[in-house]
Amino acid sequence: MSKSIFIIGANSALAKAAVPVLAKDNTITTAGKKDCDVYCDITESVSIPKGIDTVISFAAAFGGDSDEEIINAERTNVLGILNICVAAKKAGVKHIINISSIFALLDKKSPYYSIYALTKKQGDEVAELYCQVNKIPLTIIRPAQIYGDSDSFANHQPFFYSMIDKAQNGEDISIYGKNDALRNYIHSADLAEVINRVTTERIEGVYSCMFPSDVTYSQVAHAAQEVFNKGGQIIFLKDKPDIPDNIFTKDLTIYEKVNYPPQISLEEGIKRIKEYRQGGSK
Repeated sequence: MSKSIFIIGANSALAKAAVPVLAKDNTITTAGKKDCDVYCDITESVSIPKGIDTVISFAAAFGGDSDEEIINAERTNVLGILNICVAAKKAGVKHIINISSIFALLDKKSPYYSIYALTKKQGDEVAELYCQVNKIPLTIIRPAQIYGDSDSFANHQPFFYSMIDKAQNGEDISIYGKNDALRNYIHSADLAEVINRVTTERIEGVYSCMFPSDVTYSQVAHAAQEVFNKGGQIIFLKDKPDIPDNIFTKDLTIYEKVNYPPQISLEEGIKRIKEYRQGGSK
């Protein structure tokens, strides 16, 4: 059944990957600070048109160490999602989907713990409480590290895409330290399909969304060199500090719920990047 979907944070790389999938069977209204159907700054106020069935928020602030960045992360990731929930209640929205992050599960002792991780966790908890009190169906999706065909994902995955660049140019790929750090990457196309199915089937709950297997940096580098076939070595700079792992306990429940496991392996994902670049869209 077709739904009327309000997309907040529609200029994000993931939203741009998800909107075409969602638009196949639904009516989409985009919201953001520029180039959208509706202007929306979630740190100030949110207005949702009547008749919207589902709200999906892709909005996020990734924070930093400065006072301004910390305050903005709180305003966006915590107050922002609360503003969205309040507006959804006023508009009679039937389903809220918040695209959070697997980083919300990070322990304070993790070297990757940050204001982003903290505010994502806080935002999830605020949304859960508000929607529970007001009986609004809520889904929170926590993706692992996201990559996609275009370089629009490179802002948040700079080392991943630097390895792709070096493989494309036939250059050596250097990895700091002795530890071959583990990561978990999920392709935006797989994530977009999961979001689409969650929307269609109105699945509620809090779910991690990760690839079934982790990969090391050297596996990423090797796959990229295989795909581009331009040569180059993988070099561990053992005099440099080790890069810590950043992986999470496997929870694949969401794929059982939507009957869709991730389809795009690392190798296939890098092939897609190559094809996209060869199309002149880099």
